[in-house]
Amino acid sequence: MTTALPDDKTLVELEQKFDPEMRFRPLAQPPSAIVTALLVLLSAFHYYTAGFGLLQEVTHRGVHLALVLGLVFLVFPHRAALLGAAPRHRCAAPGGVPLLDWSLALGVAAAVLYIPWIFDELAFRVGNPGTLDVAMGTMLIVALLEATRRSTGWPLPVIAISFMAYALAGPAFPGLLEQAGASWSQLVNQQYLTSQGIDGVAVGVVATYVFHFVLFGVMATRIGLGLLVLDVASSIAGRQVGGPAKVSVFGSAMFGTLSGSSVANAVTLGSLTIPAMIRVGYHAAGGTCRLCRSGHGGQ
Repeated sequence: MTTALPDDKTLVELEQKFDPEMRFRPLAQPPSAIVTALLVLLSAFHYYTAGFGLLQEVTHRGVHLALVLGLVFLVFPHRAALLGAAPRHRCAAPGGVPLLDWSLALGVAAAVLYIPWIFDELAFRVGNPGTLDVAMGTMLIVALLEATRRSTGWPLPVIAISFMAYALAGPAFPGLLEQAGASWSQLVNQQYLTSQGIDGVAVGVVATYVFHFVLFGVMATRIGLGLLVLDVASSIAGRQVGGPAKVSVFGSAMFGTLSGSSVANAVTLGSLTIPAMIRVGYHAAGGTCRLCRSGHGGQ
C-alpha cells in the first residue's frame, strides 16, 4: 500500500469544511502579524514554563487564559457568515477586525490578568468582592461565554447560562430543586475570585499539560511524523486479513496522539486507507464508516 499524504492545503480545506473549530477569520495586516506574534509568544511561554520557568500557579493560568481568549476574539468573527469574507480595512475594522473585537480581546485579557495583579490582596476579601472585582468578573464571564459561542457554538454557553440562572433564581424553583440562591456578586466571587471557578483545575490542566501535548502533535505532524505512524500501522496489520481496515484502527490510535483534531485524524488516514479498503472488497460506505469511527476513537 502506497503512503502519500495529502498536501497541507487539502488538509486545511477539509478540516475547515467539517470541523467548525478550524474555521478562522481571514486576516489582513497588521492583525495577521499580531496574531502570529501572539501565537509564537503563547508557545514560547508554555515551553518556558514547562522547561525551567517557575511561575506562581495563578500567574501561569492567567497568562495562558489571557492569550488564548484574546486570540479567540481576533480569529473568530461574531457571525459564521463572515468566515469566507475577504478582510476589508476600514476605520471601524482595522485590518478586517472590528473595533468591538479588539476591545473584547483587550478587555478579557485585562480581566484575567487582574487576578494575579491583586492576588496578594485576595486573601482579605474573597467572599466579599469589591465593586471593581465584580465589574472585572462580570466582564470575564460575559466575554468567556461569547468566546465559547464563537469557537464551539451555542450548546456550551446555553448550558453555562442555565446553571448560572439556577444559582441566581434558586428560591423560585419547586420541590427538591429549591435552594437558597446567590446574588450576582456572590456568583462572581465564586466563579472569578476563587480557584473553584473559571481559573480552576480545568484551566490548570490545559495550561500545564494539554497545551504542550497538542503543540508537540502539531509540530510532529508538520514535519512528517504522520507518515511514520502510517508506515508502522501498515507493518503491524497490513498483511493480515482485513489489513487496510486494521491499519485505519492502528493508525488512528497512534495518529490520535499527535493530532489535535478528530477531523484531521480521519482526513489524513482516510486518504490512504479508504481506497485500500475498497480495493480489497470493502463497500465504500462501510470503509468510510470504519475510518470515521476509528478516527474519532483514536482521538
